[in-house]
Amino acid sequence: MTLHHRHAIVLAAGRGMRLGRGPKALLTWNDEVLVTRTARAAALAGCSVTVAVCPEATAVRRWLRTRSPSAQVVHVPDADLGMSASLRAAVRPLRVAASRPRAVIVLLVDQPGVSVQVMRRLLDAHLPGRATRAAWNGAPGNPVVFDTADLVDAAALAEGDAGARAWLSQRPHLIDDVECADVGSGGDIDLPADLAAWPEIS
Repeated sequence: MTLHHRHAIVLAAGRGMRLGRGPKALLTWNDEVLVTRTARAAALAGCSVTVAVCPEATAVRRWLRTRSPSAQVVHVPDADLGMSASLRAAVRPLRVAASRPRAVIVLLVDQPGVSVQVMRRLLDAHLPGRATRAAWNGAPGNPVVFDTADLVDAAALAEGDAGARAWLSQRPHLIDDVECADVGSGGDIDLPADLAAWPEIS
């Protein structure tokens, strides 16, 4: 896989236990599923793409092969430990890459309102040595863009289901919040009630 100067990591290894409909990566979105929607949007935003999946996610890998064949799939053997395990698995290839991307955007598969325009805005706004975080009507959220070295450090600090939260909480002076509500939505799909906001999901 050739890494572009912009790279995207899609965290898609969750089993969706609280939602109760299986992996959220496989929720049907129009004529595809959420994992391919996210990976394709990232590619359209100019990124090479890594998708973190749990080892038994055969259907996820099949969808990616047919709809997002350029995406690299990494298995998360300890996916039950939470988002931190997915982040560590996804950044591992970046640590040994011959040519590291300059910026990496971390995407959650259960945020279907994160559009290509949102990704481009965050990537375009990113400054070296800083973290660029989406704000939704003023409230900070996801996704977040990192320098590769900083993301590797964030993954090393991550515990449980917190992802890069520990790294961000320790460095508030390095975070640039960028308003994105005019070009997308930061809402996620966690509980059955959240599905009401997304008529595209069947």
